[in-house]
Amino acid sequence: MSKILGIEIGVSRIRICEEDYKTKNPKVYRAVNIKTPDGVVHDGMLDVNEQLITAIKTALTENKIKTKQIIFSMNSTKIANREIVIPFVKENKVKDLIQANVSDYFPVDLQQYEIGHNIISTVENENGTKQYKVLVLAAPKAMVAGYFELAEALGCNVVSMDYSGNSIYQLVRRQCDTGVQMVVKVDENTTIVTVLQDQVVVLQRTVTYGVEDAVSTMMEMDEFGRPSYDEAVRSFKDKNCMNEEISQSLSYLVSGIARIVDYYTRNNGMPVEKAYLTGLGGDFQGLLELISNALELPLETLTGIKGLPLDKFFKEESFGEFLTCIGAAIAPIGFMGEKEKNKKSMELLPNEKDRFRAAVLVAVGGFVIATGLGVGSYLNLKSAKDENTSLNNRITELAEAENIYKEYLQQKYSFDKLAFFQGNTMNLNEDLVAFIEEMESKMPSSLNVQSFSADLNGVSMSVSVADKKDAAKLIQQFRSFESIGAVEVTSLTDTGAVMDGEVLEQEPKVSFVVTAVYKGGLLESIQPPEVPELTESSSDAAADADEDILE
Repeated sequence: MSKILGIEIGVSRIRICEEDYKTKNPKVYRAVNIKTPDGVVHDGMLDVNEQLITAIKTALTENKIKTKQIIFSMNSTKIANREIVIPFVKENKVKDLIQANVSDYFPVDLQQYEIGHNIISTVENENGTKQYKVLVLAAPKAMVAGYFELAEALGCNVVSMDYSGNSIYQLVRRQCDTGVQMVVKVDENTTIVTVLQDQVVVLQRTVTYGVEDAVSTMMEMDEFGRPSYDEAVRSFKDKNCMNEEISQSLSYLVSGIARIVDYYTRNNGMPVEKAYLTGLGGDFQGLLELISNALELPLETLTGIKGLPLDKFFKEESFGEFLTCIGAAIAPIGFMGEKEKNKKSMELLPNEKDRFRAAVLVAVGGFVIATGLGVGSYLNLKSAKDENTSLNNRITELAEAENIYKEYLQQKYSFDKLAFFQGNTMNLNEDLVAFIEEMESKMPSSLNVQSFSADLNGVSMSVSVADKKDAAKLIQQFRSFESIGAVEVTSLTDTGAVMDGEVLEQEPKVSFVVTAVYKGGLLESIQPPEVPELTESSSDAAADADEDILE
């Protein structure tokens, strides 16, 4: 096998590379980039319909591509991954060792997942014993089956399956051969950040944002003539279009990358020495400076890979968009469990001559021993097989329902947690501003607030008004507030009262302390503000005024 097709099917674009398979320095012969039909990709799961099949077939025909061997590189949040350390066994025994312990790595129903692995490096423990550092991945069988279904509809054969993170690593490890280096691959809807130290991955994370928001923003702007999708992408490649609105649309992407870099910095002692930008975003003018300024880290565009003559083929366009397709052909993860089982079963089948001899011997032996016993056993076996097939089919049918249920449980947990936090952070005093604004609109114009205090149960204030009529109106208005459950008046004085034929003050007024309790609050918990001490001459008048107001 000399050539294969490396294919990546994204939400917005499908990228295809015709290239050498598993060679030291793979060569690219053709590269195709087409639009993904709407609604055929759902977080890596394919809806294999006529539009998708026709789009790929047309692209292959128009570009005169006749290669029938395919490697798909998948990208999905449903693909689980974990790095493990295992004993230093023969490489052909690694798979068996992982399969024996896979339930310890992924606490899921493993009957619904395909398992793949890749040996990252050889390490030594504290005793100097060699071990393997291995990346183990679990991809839903329903997802893998979708790619096999597509290949069959295209009249092609799936050689292997890969994970986009591994595809990127297999290629950029050649460029990032020494020290700590970082590669940021920005595509339409996802961004993969890979940090390598001496060609070994020390961190790889995915940001669920890309340049799609920037493209959509440009398509809606009169400033750029409301271009089509392809026209907008071309504009970003030809000139720097990073105005304020477009830069703002990329804020989630930039902050997501910054969080990953910050996480690495806080958890690893070695600083990043060099950083590259690639993918579709690597061709967007101005994006490199935007990300570099946010990270406070020098960033440069990935323009080549050591040892690979990519620049000879990609003369006018950057190879960054096809990084995943190219890398998939080097050392793919696999995810070929079911296919390998079927292949082994086929290899174990005898040839025509052997099958005939075996049939004759079995028939004669069965007849001699007992025809009835043979028939009975056959029927029992057939019944068991039929039941097993039925159950397996039922499991496959319900696989998506299980995923939906798990997602529902996760969403319900998140909702309940947020509701709990909200309930514990709410208090009766949250609407204090609205309470004060309502006071301003409803209270008598003569109201003078001398002191004011508030807590979680209510408010207490020392006030004065012009006369008893305004005091009574004030208390009635408080009782009309929807948030108030009770009102209490204390320490009331009438400094406008006449004693022995003389007015006590030049400007008469009624002063008192009013305590308003929120609905659900406790009166005893509210501390009233301090009020001036009553004089002996005004105590009788205060008592009379208090009695009038409360009536």
